[in-house]
Amino acid sequence: MRPHTLRRVKNLVRRAKSLVRRSKRQALSLLVAFALMAGFAVASSQSALAAALTNLNWSVSNNQAGAAATNYSYSFKTATTGTIKTITFTVSGAGLGGAPAIVVAYGIGAGTVARAGQVITYTVTAAVSVSAGIPIFVQLSGMTNPAAGSYTTAIATNTAVPAVIDNGTTPAVTFAATNTAATIVVAQSLTFTLDTTAFQLNMDPGLPALADQTQPINLTVLTNANSGYTMTVSDNATGLQSSSSGNPTIPQVSTQMSTAVAWPAAPAHATGYTVTGTGVGDAGFAVNGAFAAGTKYAGFRSAGDVVALSTTATGATANTIAITDQVAVDYSTPSGTFTDTITYTATPNYS
Repeated sequence: MRPHTLRRVKNLVRRAKSLVRRSKRQALSLLVAFALMAGFAVASSQSALAAALTNLNWSVSNNQAGAAATNYSYSFKTATTGTIKTITFTVSGAGLGGAPAIVVAYGIGAGTVARAGQVITYTVTAAVSVSAGIPIFVQLSGMTNPAAGSYTTAIATNTAVPAVIDNGTTPAVTFAATNTAATIVVAQSLTFTLDTTAFQLNMDPGLPALADQTQPINLTVLTNANSGYTMTVSDNATGLQSSSSGNPTIPQVSTQMSTAVAWPAAPAHATGYTVTGTGVGDAGFAVNGAFAAGTKYAGFRSAGDVVALSTTATGATANTIAITDQVAVDYSTPSGTFTDTITYTATPNYS
């Protein structure tokens, strides 16, 4: 064989060996990838193809909303043979409480239990293989019920991976409300009475009996205002005035309530009023002290003065406010008809 032909043969042999080695590596990589994909598919299919638990039930020892130290009992039957490491009980909604403890566990190995939010997890100490169709019963103590409403529990058996073996949802349990919301609406009310809507005094400065006269006016107030009421007395800005030439007036005995004075001795030319009152059963009732229990008199003001008040509701008995309107005339008082309008305003405070 010629030398150059021999070299070509050797080169072809080396290339052939290199291709064989490369093919082996590619084949090995393909095998590893296939194995990983197969393992992932198996693990994924365990969760995706989880079977449905049967005969699911959930009962509670006390169905009052918020009740503590309640026992929860769960029962179900497995659908698939599998090695169970945990059983999760996921209660719907929110508000589950308590620190669960195992009372009894049948059909499953011994274990521990804990709660995190709405999920109760029973962990088998040593994972155990449980056949299909095996009934399992778990009773837990120390639970605190959520608020009133209807709830279910999603139960799942799991491997140590973890991967779901079987799952299902219990029928609903209703937690009942333990209180009644009572709303009573009481209307705001004030009843006011006035026994005199008009009066006339016929006066004569030459006759002592007719020169100084009084007119009693009685008011009553009955109210359920929590902070009581105020009683204000006011009159026209012009006061007790005549329509005669020059529009003369009978002067007020004092400029305002705070400067109330004793009624002047005869002969006098004045008008004014004093106030007394009673508040049976109403500890917050009071007449303004300026009147000194009816011995001092104030002049009327158009701006008004608070003559009596109460800081509480009156109760069943009305407050009585007695106003004595007094007028005295002498020969300085022009003859004629003098008029005024006196206004009484009861203002409740419902705060």
